[in-house]
Amino acid sequence: MEYVSKHLKNELSVTGIVTLHFFEFDNDFTTVNERHPFYELVFVNSGKLDIFSEDYNGVLSKNQAIIHRQNSLHSIKCGGDINPNVIIIGFECDARIIDRFSLSPITLGDGAIQKLAEIVKEGRNVFAPPYDTPTYNMKKKKKMRYGSEQTLRILMEYFLILLVREYGESENDEEANETPSHIQEIIDYVDVNYSEKITLDELAFLFKTNRATLCREFKRATGKTVVEYINQKKLEIAKQCIRTTNDSFTKIAEDLKFDSIHYFTRFFKKLSGLTPTQFRNGADE
Repeated sequence: MEYVSKHLKNELSVTGIVTLHFFEFDNDFTTVNERHPFYELVFVNSGKLDIFSEDYNGVLSKNQAIIHRQNSLHSIKCGGDINPNVIIIGFECDARIIDRFSLSPITLGDGAIQKLAEIVKEGRNVFAPPYDTPTYNMKKKKKMRYGSEQTLRILMEYFLILLVREYGESENDEEANETPSHIQEIIDYVDVNYSEKITLDELAFLFKTNRATLCREFKRATGKTVVEYINQKKLEIAKQCIRTTNDSFTKIAEDLKFDSIHYFTRFFKKLSGLTPTQFRNGADE
């Protein structure tokens, strides 16, 4: 009898740490609006902050945290009588499920706060001081304890999984993940007109929104940009035609409104890793 190994699914991965700071801000401290291509966790250990972002404007009080989405505009302002102590962690992550933590603060329990403390402590095994000064390029220590970087990553992933389990899961996932009706209208329109040259300006005009809001909400709902969604749609239709018909590649390219068979071939190979001929011959099986 042979033992059979079972693959363990990876729901969430932290691929990098950008900043990891424990600050005591002056009570009149403010930051300018900024956006960056990574998530940013803000946790108030004592005192309070005023948070301004594309998703939430309000107060962040003691033991509360918020996670700013990638590329979302945000800033903070201190206005209380107490100098707030704040943990800020910038990190790269591939799990969009944590986007929901940008919408409103969550109050962390003792267990989550303890995990956050472990992250800060392990971060000091990885990064060189100072830890309380804003920087765009934290330096790693030349000598670290064995496995420090991996431990920091594991602790960060575990902490985020705990957040999702305790604060992010809904009793009715289908309802929680339901696409807003105005975005579903845009998706339905794209599903019908995917072979045409659809522009963001056209969609924004037709559905009475602006490009920035359209792009943000469309990606939140589908996991893809508008262009990525259209390209994936074209690829799926092309694959279906190749599998189920004897149509020539030229005809398929024309039906999908590609300018030439050469452009269609390059498009197909870039997205699928195979040429149309290889796909028809079963190279993907």
